[in-house]
Amino acid sequence: MFHTSQALGCILQRHAALVSNLRLMSALSRINVKIAQGTVSGVKEKLPNGEDSFAFRGIPYAKPPTGALRFKAPQPLEKFEYPILDCSTERDTCFSRNSFTQEIEGSENCLFLNVYSPRVNNDVESKPLPVMVFIHGGAFMFGSGNSDCYSPEYLVQEGVVAVTCNYRLSSLGFLHLPSQGIEGNAGLKDQQLVLKWVQKNISNFGGDPKNVTLFGESAGAASVHLHMLSPSSRQYFHKAICQSGNSIMEWVLQLHSIEKAKTLAKLVGCKGTSDEELFEALMTAPTASLVGLVLGTFTPDERIRGLPMPFKPVVEEPNAENAIVTQPPIESLKQPNSLGSMPLMMGNNNREGTIMLLDAKKKLELYDNDMARLIPRTVNVNPGTKTSTELGEEIKKFYFGDKNVSKHTLPQFADLMTDYHFGILANTCAELHSRYQHQSPLYYYNFSFDGDLNMYKKLLQLDVPGACHADELSYQFLMRMAPVDVEPDSPEARVRGYMCRMWTNFAKHGNPTPPEDTSLPFRWDPVNKLEPDSREEFQLQCLDISEAPKMITNPDKQRMDFWRGIYKRYNESFLKPKL
Repeated sequence: MFHTSQALGCILQRHAALVSNLRLMSALSRINVKIAQGTVSGVKEKLPNGEDSFAFRGIPYAKPPTGALRFKAPQPLEKFEYPILDCSTERDTCFSRNSFTQEIEGSENCLFLNVYSPRVNNDVESKPLPVMVFIHGGAFMFGSGNSDCYSPEYLVQEGVVAVTCNYRLSSLGFLHLPSQGIEGNAGLKDQQLVLKWVQKNISNFGGDPKNVTLFGESAGAASVHLHMLSPSSRQYFHKAICQSGNSIMEWVLQLHSIEKAKTLAKLVGCKGTSDEELFEALMTAPTASLVGLVLGTFTPDERIRGLPMPFKPVVEEPNAENAIVTQPPIESLKQPNSLGSMPLMMGNNNREGTIMLLDAKKKLELYDNDMARLIPRTVNVNPGTKTSTELGEEIKKFYFGDKNVSKHTLPQFADLMTDYHFGILANTCAELHSRYQHQSPLYYYNFSFDGDLNMYKKLLQLDVPGACHADELSYQFLMRMAPVDVEPDSPEARVRGYMCRMWTNFAKHGNPTPPEDTSLPFRWDPVNKLEPDSREEFQLQCLDISEAPKMITNPDKQRMDFWRGIYKRYNESFLKPKL
């Protein structure tokens, strides 16, 4: 997730050449579509299966959030600047630090989306196509919806319209200073405006505004879950997919948000102490300072835990305008049937935590001597106490036995990081959904395939077996910055076919393996429902996505039982994380 690699220079040069070629091709085959804001001019392209598709890149969906609009909720764009807007290539990404090169890049004028469709302009005889809106990950700090990582042709050729988007990141997207009208969650509100744009315009691209699936990965998945739990957002989509993230994971919500805003104002040069003076400094600070200095806002606890995510969603003030997150997500999740009948798919990769080794490998001795730093914040144990020291040793014994934390035990360390950052609260979320959301079917997966399209592990040069965080993405999207060809009859191509078929089946039917689809040699059953107070033990029915997908029960059961015991000891219940 956070790295520099010598190979990336060549990759980025290839991507620049690809963008240049796309511009050249765009002049050859244009397609115009009229929408509410004007006319967009896209390009006709070929899908991997040889069929035609249509791409409209860099469509502005909001006024530039600059000047007085910095940090504020996005304002809809009423009209394009030109009668026909060239949407053949992508525009600026949101200002952030590039996760691959570590260079600051992008612009504050970045609220653009991309539409990909197998056909445009619905006619009387054509049935509107399901729509899939994707929210990218990147720790709420970096990334974009552009085709360097998220080119959706393998999904589009399954008969859906795909939308990818940019949203404001880091302090520009998630600063919170309510006394000065900075209500927080501007990035989430950008995403919501994309959904509103889809409702108004997607029928002109062949899409069905009455059948929209919102899906995302990592921070994007947490965003999807927050929108699903929010009545103000939930009205704009009909199904949800959360890949490697949900709203109750401990890295999602921002703590001490107002103090962080004030600290950032000091870092950018504010000499005053009043909120008005801090606000003025933040509003006039150079963009590069607002993004480049955010790591200086970490709390001591965040530094110990190694979670480089200082600015992210907040629970908004009760009277906040356009609020999306109005109460802690776990409270929303516990409101019986609050999600109605909206179907949900969610899951993890089997070794998500491999990505955390990028930083952890530099300080293995530190972890070996202080395993208490990996006690989840959601466990009700005070740091620096005898209890925390003893629990740290218990965790070390469970994962490493009599061995030290070292380069020889990286797979075990990856398992611990997987559970700490993802697995524990994914299981908690699934059980809460099972007990409180009886009308909403939940399809849970465990992605365990380790092949040539596990691109993030390859780019990060990590050699631990299993599927790393974000490794599933290249089985759904073409990563144009590092394209890899696989043979049509290879396991990689087969898994990609399974993934794209299941994800688009879910968008079409609310079921990833509907009875009418006989092309899939397996079936994916939803998680069983339990009553909230039932003493029956929760069983997590799960599709293991591998070369030969199959249903399993309770993935990583021994590890999850270990953590269930810890939460029962210190929190009374696995379902009462300290959030």
